[in-house]
Amino acid sequence: MRTVIRSGFLAVAALLLALLSPLPATASAQAPSATPAFQLPVPCGEVWTTSTHSGHANQYMLDMVPTSGATLGKPALASAAGRVTVSQYSSSAGNFVVIDHGGGWQTRYLHLDRLDVSVGTDVERGRQIGTVGNTGASEGAHLHYEQKLNGSVVQATIDGHAVPVNWSYGEHFETSRNCGDPVPGGGDLFALSPDRSGVFQYSGQGVAWVKVGGAAGELVAGGAGLFATNPSTGDLFRFSGTPDKWVKVGGPAAQFVVAGDGLFGLSPDRSAVFRWSGSGTSWVKVGGAAGKLYGGGAGLFATNPSTGDLFKFSGTPDKWSKVGGPAAQFAVTGNHLYGLSPDKSAVFQWSGSGTSWVKVGGAAGELVAGGAGLFATNPSTGDLFKFSGTPDKWVKVGGPAAQFAVSGSHLYGLSPDRSAVFQWSGSGIAWNKVGGPAHSLAGR
Repeated sequence: MRTVIRSGFLAVAALLLALLSPLPATASAQAPSATPAFQLPVPCGEVWTTSTHSGHANQYMLDMVPTSGATLGKPALASAAGRVTVSQYSSSAGNFVVIDHGGGWQTRYLHLDRLDVSVGTDVERGRQIGTVGNTGASEGAHLHYEQKLNGSVVQATIDGHAVPVNWSYGEHFETSRNCGDPVPGGGDLFALSPDRSGVFQYSGQGVAWVKVGGAAGELVAGGAGLFATNPSTGDLFRFSGTPDKWVKVGGPAAQFVVAGDGLFGLSPDRSAVFRWSGSGTSWVKVGGAAGKLYGGGAGLFATNPSTGDLFKFSGTPDKWSKVGGPAAQFAVTGNHLYGLSPDKSAVFQWSGSGTSWVKVGGAAGELVAGGAGLFATNPSTGDLFKFSGTPDKWVKVGGPAAQFAVSGSHLYGLSPDRSAVFQWSGSGIAWNKVGGPAHSLAGR
């Protein structure tokens, strides 16, 4: 960004409540030879069976399922304290989390149904990091768990003992001692209070919400975390994961967007695109002028401010490739890019190559996308429909809303009068109330 935005990104200002304290220290001070006190990454007292199989790259990689109850949706917990270094989706690992415990130790949790933590979050042992799922290259709901030392998978140690290698479920059992006071993980849905005086995080249970910050202008969320703009200055701050602890990461911008694990900003005069370095208030220029940014698991995209043509960021500064022409709106899911034709008469899906697109739906008013898939509103009624994955096959999932938001694998809606927040049940048009009035929603 030119001088005006650079000074904005580096300027000193307050956010939300007051000058914010630094993030708490992690376990990085631990001696390299010390093995963290790992516990089973599931709730206290539960019994799970562990196994490996020939398809694993390493025999010490564990697959786990409970001995009773449903597997899908079970809480996945941090097996030791540390800092989240990865929280994202991949075609093989599905939704997965990596925690750095210091001293060269890491743990990995794969195929999660939902991600409940973001990169940079400091977690205590027992913190819920997600829910057990069947995402990615998985043939059934289970928790894939690994312990790594200096980059190599090692035989897992649980509650002070080594977990034996077994080649099928039912041969070995572990009882979780991941006990103590519950450490709520919180959900991936955030809301601004009606008067924008507070930021709230959904607990993931019932209608319970936790206030995590003060006044904010706008919320931006995704794999890189939760961010909020200062309502007075426009400066951007990142939520540390601890209520009322936010850290300044930059100055004002015309737009902020999260793509994958990256945070990007469009300078106030829209003359350049910048990527946050991930540290302090340092940003790197990655592109020139843009009209609007779109981001998600499938990457970062920007429109040409003159023509409306869409370009994809390669990951290398100033290297962008054209992927399509103008549209009324674009939307990005974990794996795909969609566009709504300029006259809003049809929905198209990018083929993933060149500028080739395939028509997948008819007229739409608005597109909503994320880990839960692609949704579109009926331009006449406002009713919401979900794309099945097959061209022209859409299923109605609900009525109109003031706003829809996708959080992880879940879909939420803010009632037309903004008096309540609802979560789609995942089936038919059934929705459950999960909160009261809100100004706006943001899901990551």
